Amino acid sequence: MLNPQLDRRGELIHLLTTEGLPRRHVERLLDVARASAAGNAPAVAPQPVFLALPASAADHGAYAQTATQLGLLPVPLDTPVDDLLDQTVARLDPGVLVLRHAASGAAHCAAAQAAPGQRILNAGDGVHADPVPALALVQAMQDIKLDLTNLAVTLVGDVRHTRVARSVIHAMTTLGVPEVRVAAPRTLLPEGLAQLGVRACDTLQDALQDADVIIVLPLRIDALSGALLPSAREYAQGYGLTPAALAAAKPDALLLPAGTLTPGVEVDGDVAATLPPIEGQLADLEQHLRVAALCVLAGDAP
Repeated sequence: MLNPQLDRRGELIHLLTTEGLPRRHVERLLDVARASAAGNAPAVAPQPVFLALPASAADHGAYAQTATQLGLLPVPLDTPVDDLLDQTVARLDPGVLVLRHAASGAAHCAAAQAAPGQRILNAGDGVHADPVPALALVQAMQDIKLDLTNLAVTLVGDVRHTRVARSVIHAMTTLGVPEVRVAAPRTLLPEGLAQLGVRACDTLQDALQDADVIIVLPLRIDALSGALLPSAREYAQGYGLTPAALAAAKPDALLLPAGTLTPGVEVDGDVAATLPPIEGQLADLEQHLRVAALCVLAGDAP
């Protein structure tokens, strides 16, 4: 079965997910992001970058700015995203379509309809995938820990409904992270974790024990029903990160927020106060990965 992200020669034509993405392509994206950070982003031929994500989204402007910086033409699409998938994708001019959609699998549907020369960059589809911020988390691990192949990484929070969680798990295992653990109420864990090479821990203490990296996933409290999450207070009591809880991890453990966290829920106030520097670093890494994704997809366009 062909990977829908790759052409018949195995070259990257869409960035839909980190699942099944060959290691050489993951490493190439990270390398181009580092080149961008050093001021050496590759040149790409002028072409449109179609923006099919909410104008209110924080990264809408970031993608538009990145496209302009690379000499590409940002083109906001006014077409409703559902209509875009139904009839418009196949008629777009060659270029890159940056797509965000509430339905899981929407980016794959767009890729299946794309005309020759049209590349799809998934900026998040449902609870399925969000490769760019996931790669930023992996790059932060590499930059700080250097060698991924001897790390124990723990994810804490809503793995089931957080698309970045799935994407970072696939990226980490592709790059050789040997131990990935998760800690969350059972209702917030997806099926099939063992098949992903992930160990679900019974307690937060077990998950954090001697961890090298801790990725904290945000809770969408307003979107979770009472059956999934009885209360934010109950979650905080069982899975909120405090200095005492983090003492189980290694002394130099790296704490990475995978989104905006709420003090008193995912983390307590003392832990939240330590996060702004790493949040700034992750924002910079994510911006350079936007550059990398557009460079690779636009640069490889026929």
